[in-house]
Amino acid sequence: MRLARPGMAALLALLAVLGLVIGAGPAQAGSPASPVPVGTTKSITVPLNLQGKDDVTTNATVTGTCGSIFLNLKLASVRETQITYGYKSTQGPVSSHKLNGVYVNIPTRLSGVFGDSGSPNTADFQTSTTVFTGIPSAPAAFLTVAVTTPNGPCIGAVGEALLF
Repeated sequence: MRLARPGMAALLALLAVLGLVIGAGPAQAGSPASPVPVGTTKSITVPLNLQGKDDVTTNATVTGTCGSIFLNLKLASVRETQITYGYKSTQGPVSSHKLNGVYVNIPTRLSGVFGDSGSPNTADFQTSTTVFTGIPSAPAAFLTVAVTTPNGPCIGAVGEALLF
């Protein structure tokens, strides 16, 4: 038995309800006063019997002039989703960053936020969190990233979903 697969339009409508905007294109450098959100949405479809298996994961990456940002969803158990996210700067060490994310489990409507901010002084950053999403699990997430590099500020956005 398979759950009905929600359409991408339903996912985009859900993200719009949460106040998120998804654009298309690479990450861009820009003025902190007028950032231009850009990104991509990725979804994969997997059989229902793989829920809770460690091999079910996505890998959404957006690459642009400043480097790349990524967002990965992985079913950690039948009730939990591991969210791994971060960036790789091609403009040198990042002096400050702010990563803001939101997740939602479409069938149960459980949602929450995740993120990180700080002054890492490194070109690569990755972190993860495990969140309770309930059963059945069809999580979606959206991440915005703003960093300050030696060449100025850069922003980007990425979204993805595991749809069954």
